[in-house]
Amino acid sequence: MPNITKRLHAAFLEPLEDAIEWHSAIGVKPLSVDLALPNPPRLRVYMYSLVSGGTVRPNEYKGVLRVPGQKVGDYGSFDHSGGRLALLVAYREDLDVFVLWDASLHPRFKNGGNVQVRDYTVHGAAALGRARQNRPLVSGVVEAVIACQSCNLLEALRDRVAWTGGFDRTVASGR
Repeated sequence: MPNITKRLHAAFLEPLEDAIEWHSAIGVKPLSVDLALPNPPRLRVYMYSLVSGGTVRPNEYKGVLRVPGQKVGDYGSFDHSGGRLALLVAYREDLDVFVLWDASLHPRFKNGGNVQVRDYTVHGAAALGRARQNRPLVSGVVEAVIACQSCNLLEALRDRVAWTGGFDRTVASGR
């Protein structure tokens, strides 16, 4: 498992290299990343493999959710504390596609629960560099799911923050 974590985190950090001020150890989940302004400054990245199959609809990819310390059958949640924006990201190496969901819309999930994205969104990002899908949730909220290739990751992160409702730079900087 740690090798997968390291590979996923390295794939996330590589395209952001010039914007990174600091990051936590790449073998530890979640990954904390501080980016230089005007980028989203303090991130907590929950990174998963983007897998196909096993969903209700065969034309979807998914990220299977688990957080550190979460036992099978237990519910978990993403840590939004400490002035860090929690990011929910999955990566498909063979397509070089990252998918970013709105972590704030997934406040509680069972170990092994998943988030989905349509295959045409992933394939569109692989072919064109970026794609977006509006995904209706059971709650009635429509989630903007962003998919991109690594060359567009920084721009996609900015969009994710904007569509999530912004980010308070005053809180993030500790002022």
